[in-house]
Amino acid sequence: MSFTYAQLKQAIQDFTDNSETSFVTNLPIFIRGVEDRIFSLVDLELFRKNATSALTVDDPYLTLPTDYLASFSFQITTALNKEFLLQKDVNFVQEYNSTIATTGVPKYYALYDVNNFILAPTPNASFTAELHYYFRPTSLTASQFVLTVSSVSGTFQASETITGGTSGASTTISAITSATVFTVVIPSTDFTVGETVTGATSGATGTVVSTSADTTETWLSENAPNAMLYGSLVEAYTFMKGEPDVMKMYGDRFNESLIRLKDYGEARENADAYRMGLVRRTRT
Repeated sequence: MSFTYAQLKQAIQDFTDNSETSFVTNLPIFIRGVEDRIFSLVDLELFRKNATSALTVDDPYLTLPTDYLASFSFQITTALNKEFLLQKDVNFVQEYNSTIATTGVPKYYALYDVNNFILAPTPNASFTAELHYYFRPTSLTASQFVLTVSSVSGTFQASETITGGTSGASTTISAITSATVFTVVIPSTDFTVGETVTGATSGATGTVVSTSADTTETWLSENAPNAMLYGSLVEAYTFMKGEPDVMKMYGDRFNESLIRLKDYGEARENADAYRMGLVRRTRT
């Protein structure tokens, strides 16, 4: 079992027997809420990423990846080998390298501000740097599909918000293939074929002809569907101020799924049988 965004939204409505407008509008918030809980509670390789770049000679600063959250390791490649830098407090690095003009092979790095590392000593060559870091994967709620319209008046713009005149569905245009075909983020409510959509910036209008099927899945929606479902139901029932016994049931189901996910991410994913042996249980 796995979920696309559309399938998970429908499952939440089916389990809660709720299709009220404000509830449906908040479905993306419920899903992002459980994604955030899993992100905070389970250490998965899914949340790790590598990026490479070149240091700039005589420049002690290195721009961070836009999705950077925290470091796992930072290494540079010199003429002889690869060397791992030690992460320090920014005050230590600035005191160590009190004169920026003093250059050499960097030994230390620190988070200087939200956008930059500071290195010490200041690089004396354009070393290749490799950063292994913690990041937040794209949410299932950012899934996209193709929207086709007709009878277009005006010119739609990328990144503008479009809204359906009948359904009230609202979303953002990610890319424009042609004057009548757009890639858009899937809205919380569905567009209606035949309704008019209007661009918030351009004022352009068009009639909805069709939307493509939602086929996008994330690692979590494919490999941890129960955690995604029951965690979303906990968020949904919190919104609904649901019955305590039902809330407890969904919470227990979510916790069971979370335990299995933690076992995978923190016990199985980072070990192998050659080093650790097979998992053994006491015979009963």
